[in-house]
Amino acid sequence: MKKTVIYTITGIISPLLMLVLLPVYLKFLSPTEYIVIALTNSFLAIFAIFFNLKTEQAYRTIYFYETKNKPKQLALFQTVFSFNVLCSLVWFGLFLLFGKVIFSELFKNDISFFPYSYLIFISFLIGNLNNLYFIYLQNNSKVKSYSFLVLFLALATHGLQLSCVFIFKTTFFWFVSSALIANGFLFLYLFLSNRTLFSFSISKTILNEAIHFSWPFLPFLVLYSIESQMDRFFIERFSTISELARYVVLTSIVGAVYTFFNSIDNAIRPEIYLYLGEKKNAFQNKIQEQFDFYLWIGLVSFSFLIAFGIHIDWFLQNEKYVGTSTYFIPMALAFFPLIASRFLALQLLYDQKIAKLNGFILIKILLMSGLFYLFIPKLGINGAILAIGISNVFNLLFFYGIDERKIIPSKKVLRFIFGFLTLNLFLLFNQETKFVSLIAIGQCLFFGIVFILFYRKKLTV
Repeated sequence: MKKTVIYTITGIISPLLMLVLLPVYLKFLSPTEYIVIALTNSFLAIFAIFFNLKTEQAYRTIYFYETKNKPKQLALFQTVFSFNVLCSLVWFGLFLLFGKVIFSELFKNDISFFPYSYLIFISFLIGNLNNLYFIYLQNNSKVKSYSFLVLFLALATHGLQLSCVFIFKTTFFWFVSSALIANGFLFLYLFLSNRTLFSFSISKTILNEAIHFSWPFLPFLVLYSIESQMDRFFIERFSTISELARYVVLTSIVGAVYTFFNSIDNAIRPEIYLYLGEKKNAFQNKIQEQFDFYLWIGLVSFSFLIAFGIHIDWFLQNEKYVGTSTYFIPMALAFFPLIASRFLALQLLYDQKIAKLNGFILIKILLMSGLFYLFIPKLGINGAILAIGISNVFNLLFFYGIDERKIIPSKKVLRFIFGFLTLNLFLLFNQETKFVSLIAIGQCLFFGIVFILFYRKKLTV
C-alpha cells in the first residue's frame, strides 16, 4: 500500500498543474487553438491503442512470468522498445501522407490542425518510448526514480509552456512544441544513460509472445476508447464553436481526473493481480481494501472537481467560457460510477473475460450513438452529460454482474458515497442557492481531511 500511495501522490501532480494553469493557458490560447489541442488528443487517445498493438501492456505482465530470468527480462524490454521505434517511424510517415485527410474527415468545423497536430503527434510518439521506461521502473519497484522522472517531465513541459506565455511571448506553434521539446530531451537523457537497455534488438520469439498476449485485448481497448471519446465528436458536429470550446474545457478538466486514475491503475495493478492469484479467503479482504482506497480517491477527486468547477468562471476570467461552471456538478455525478467500473474492469481483464466485454461495449457504442443523436441537438452539453451518465451506470451494473468475486466496498465507504451523491444531487437542483460555493468547498475539505486521517499511516506501513 505504501508504494500505491506514493504513486498516487506522484500521479496527481501533472493533472493538478493542468487545472491550476488552465486559466493562464486559456487567456493565451484562442478557443480555436485550444480546440485543436483537445481534438487532436482525443484522436490520439484512440490511436494509442492500436499503433503498437499495446505491446507495452504485455511488458507490464510478461515481465513477472519469470522474475529470476534477467536475460529474458532484458531481451523483453529491448524487443518491445525496438518494435515501438519501428511502429513510430511507420506511423509518422503515414501521418505525414494522410494526416490532413484523416482530420478533415473526422472534424467538420473549419479548423486548421496543421502543423500543430504534427507536433502533438511526434510528442506522443516520443512520449510513448519514455513511458516504456517508466513501466520498467515500476516493474523493478524503483519508486524514487520513477517519481523524479515523472515530476521532471511534468514540470519541464509546463515550465516551457509558461515561458512561451510570459517570457518569450511566442506563437501557438512554440506553445505546442513545448511538450515535444520536454519529451525529446528526456528521451535523449534516458537513451544516453541506459545504452544497454535501449539497444535495438528484436527477438522474434519474445515479440510473438508479447503480441499473442496483447492481441486479444485490442478490440476491448479500441471500443472502450471510442466510447469514452465519442462525445466530443458529436458535440463538434451538432454545436457551435463557442459551445464546443466550453465543452472542451469541461472535458479537459474531467480528463485530468481520468488521467490521474490511469496512473493509479498502473500503480495498483501488480498488487491486485498478486492477490487475485491467491485463494479466495486470502485475497478477499485485501481486494476490498484496495477497492475502498480506489473509491476514496474518487470521492476526494470529484469533490475537488466540483469545488474547482463551480468557481471556474472566477479562475478563467474569460467571457468566452462563461457558463461552464454550471456543468461541473452533473458532470461529476455522471462520471462517478465510472470509478467503481474501472476497478472491476481490472479484475475482469485479469480473468480474461474479453469476449463478454467486447460484445457489451459494442452494443453500448450503438446505444450511445443513439442517445447522443437524441439528446445533444435538443439539450446541447447537458444532453451529452445525460448520455454519459446513463452509459456509466450501465457499465457498472454489467461489470458487477459478470464479476465472479462480487466484492463490494465496506459499509463505511458506502455511507460516504451515499452522502456524496445525496449532497450533490441537492446542489444540482439548487445551483442558485447562495451557499453552493461554501458547501462545495466544505465538501472538498471534508473528504480530503477524512482521507488523510484514514490513510496517513499507510505511508509507514
